[in-house]
Amino acid sequence: MKKVWMILRRSLLVFLVMILLINLYIIAAQLLFKKDLPKVAGFAQILVISGSMQPAIMAGDLLIIQEQKEYEEQDIVTYRSNGGLITHRIIEIEKGQAIMQGDANNVADDPVPVESIEGEAFLRIPQAGNFILFLKTPMGILLLILALSAIYIFFELTDFLKSRRAIAEEQKSLK
Repeated sequence: MKKVWMILRRSLLVFLVMILLINLYIIAAQLLFKKDLPKVAGFAQILVISGSMQPAIMAGDLLIIQEQKEYEEQDIVTYRSNGGLITHRIIEIEKGQAIMQGDANNVADDPVPVESIEGEAFLRIPQAGNFILFLKTPMGILLLILALSAIYIFFELTDFLKSRRAIAEEQKSLK
């Protein structure tokens, strides 16, 4: 049981360090290099704010997109248009131009160059975007700090209690 506990603890630590490093890179890329869509190994995260792709993708979802060498019709992609990012389905590709349309929209978007496509939807995490937006609020930051502190205290308290038990058992065996 002790080995499993240590493996879980180390795995959680490695996972949290990886998330921290990726987020530090994303923040640095946004602030220092003025990238509005930083990518890590061809992957980027997108917060969905509209319902134009419902029911496939809902407002409040978090999308992980991945750069592709080629895109095909029916791929759900994120592309640049008028300084913003839009996630829609490709309905047609012709002569280096892609025509996209949101699943919930009645009209197709204006054609855009295929080069303006940032990536294809790789993973959808339902409602995670709403959670991330909440974490950016003062209450969300406070709750995150409290949760991380509680996890740290839990692990430290567990170690402390184990060491106290070991000391108590050692003292019993000496008597």
